[in-house]
Amino acid sequence: MILKTREKGQALVLIALAAVGLFAFAALAIDGSRSYSDKRHAQNAADTAVLAGALAYTRNNTISTADINAVILARTTSNGYSDNGTTNHVTITVADVPAGECPGGVDGKDITVDIVSYVDTTFARVIGRSQMTNAVTATSRACGFYVAPLFSGDAIVGLNPNLYQCAFDSGTSNSAKWKIKGSGLFSNGCAYAKNNDSVTFVDAGDCATAVGTANTFACSNPNQTARAIKYPEDVLAIMPPNPCDGTPGDVGLPPPASGSTFTNGIYCISHMDDYDAKDIHLVNATLYVTDTDFNLKFSGGGGFSGTSTSSGEFEDYYMVIAYEPDPCEDFNDNDAQRINFRGNGSGTFSGTILAPSACLDLRGNGEAEGIHTQIIGYNVTSNGTSETYVNYEIEENHEIPVYPTISVLK
Repeated sequence: MILKTREKGQALVLIALAAVGLFAFAALAIDGSRSYSDKRHAQNAADTAVLAGALAYTRNNTISTADINAVILARTTSNGYSDNGTTNHVTITVADVPAGECPGGVDGKDITVDIVSYVDTTFARVIGRSQMTNAVTATSRACGFYVAPLFSGDAIVGLNPNLYQCAFDSGTSNSAKWKIKGSGLFSNGCAYAKNNDSVTFVDAGDCATAVGTANTFACSNPNQTARAIKYPEDVLAIMPPNPCDGTPGDVGLPPPASGSTFTNGIYCISHMDDYDAKDIHLVNATLYVTDTDFNLKFSGGGGFSGTSTSSGEFEDYYMVIAYEPDPCEDFNDNDAQRINFRGNGSGTFSGTILAPSACLDLRGNGEAEGIHTQIIGYNVTSNGTSETYVNYEIEENHEIPVYPTISVLK
């Protein structure tokens, strides 16, 4: 008896095996694409959620952690991730920023959002995968609002961006003596002293910096190009509004009919030469000078003294001199803004002098406690033989708001 082998049904087995492979490729293409799309969507949801939480904190840095969480959950929910424990899960972590890591030493929050999402499969079920899991994370840092002094708080700031008319390079005197306490000196162009004894920095670590060169200072850091000031753009950005131009809401007052004592207010000065060699004394006041051409010389008698405005937009400004597009290049410039402190002034004073287009030459103040001021001019120089002592006090000089910062860490 002869038995015949039959091959019927083998094709069915091959087709079944091929179908499994086809379903695997279909799962990779379709379910894989769905999983990738969900992960990208979840990452976007996490990113926008941590930024929403950070923004809520910077708008109100007394907001509670519970309220930050509520803001974040509202944002993730609006993007399809509602922390329902079934299709997705949202975890929020809010921690204090480590001390010293926020600008200005202010408080801040590190906010992290983790989203785990579950995507049901279609074709992958054939190969035993009924669900895929995605996990994404995002972290933001929110640092609060703070105030900071003008131009990093250097006591002396020369705004001239050119490499001539260096700060302290004035005349031919080798006898000019400056003592700066509590801060440093910055020149937007160059800084030069006749000898190492011309400028003494009282506090260790405070010294002269310059975008160009800082020569013959006992303490100097030359070529500070990272600190370069765009002139005049950066200066105009911080100039207070003119209180004397006749627009509604102006707060500027006319100068007193006689004398040179100014009390409780912002005073508009259009004829600065009227105060040449006089004792200019402020009591809770600020001078706003609109004059574009003057030459003040305080020789022996006369000078600045008193206290600056204690509140408002002009807080801790002793004097603001309006910007003139053609700045004072040197003290031989007859059509410019010039102030020359010649000899001993009449007393100490506090508050910032902001004179972005003026030449300021300080030749001694003769006061044991020094002037508690920040002096900002186009050219700031020294000469003569008397010692000028600048005892910078940050709390007595103008500060500007530095707005909150938000950054995505990951």
